[in-house]
Amino acid sequence: MKKYINLMKRNIDFILGVVFIIYFICLIFLSKLYFKYIFIILGISFIIYHFIKDKLKNKRKLYQILKIIFSIFISIFIAIEGAIAFYPNKSMKECDYIIILGALVNKNRPSQTLQDRLDAAIEYLNKSKDDAYIIVSGGQGRGENISEAQAMYEYLIKNNVDEKIIIKEDKSRTTEENFKYSKKIIEEHSNKNIEDIRIKVVTTDFHSFRSKLISQKFNYDSISFYTSISKYNLVPLNYLREFFAIIHYFLLGS
Repeated sequence: MKKYINLMKRNIDFILGVVFIIYFICLIFLSKLYFKYIFIILGISFIIYHFIKDKLKNKRKLYQILKIIFSIFISIFIAIEGAIAFYPNKSMKECDYIIILGALVNKNRPSQTLQDRLDAAIEYLNKSKDDAYIIVSGGQGRGENISEAQAMYEYLIKNNVDEKIIIKEDKSRTTEENFKYSKKIIEEHSNKNIEDIRIKVVTTDFHSFRSKLISQKFNYDSISFYTSISKYNLVPLNYLREFFAIIHYFLLGS
């Protein structure tokens, strides 16, 4: 048994490389996001490292520097992924406006991620007694025949949500713009400052932590979240992508 454990330890980098490559192949059929290519890059990198690590170990200073860099990266990765994983919630706190954050549209139809967010919003409406307006927030991206806002609007109408309470925000291309443009619409619609309005944000679990950070930039002081759950087969893709999105936010503020 000990022999097999030692064998696994010596070859863990190669095994991880193969796993990443297999997952990438699966993602070809599961996701249209270009970010999936990071897994083929990681897979090849781990396999290459497996075959050159003995040579690297002979260059002690370089090897030690690489180990330190890798250790720092892993520590940051664990901290951020922990925040991403533990932040989501399904708050039933009362609200005045519900913002549904946009996601990919497949031509004219919501992607699975976006549909899950819409279903979560419908679930919240059915559970709560809020007399709230809904902001469907998302512009039209590459490969989309209509805006994300329009796709969300049509989906909600088909699922018996009163069209009179739905307001479309169809200019945003990023999460930051979701909050920026929705703020303008809400303040004009309510004649109040955003600080004085109770907001419910509906998004996917992995996306809520960064959404909270961005919302603070635009003074969403009274905000709560109602999140959908990521599909298990897309968890590695979504959570790794979100990790880099948060690093980008911390470095560039957007």
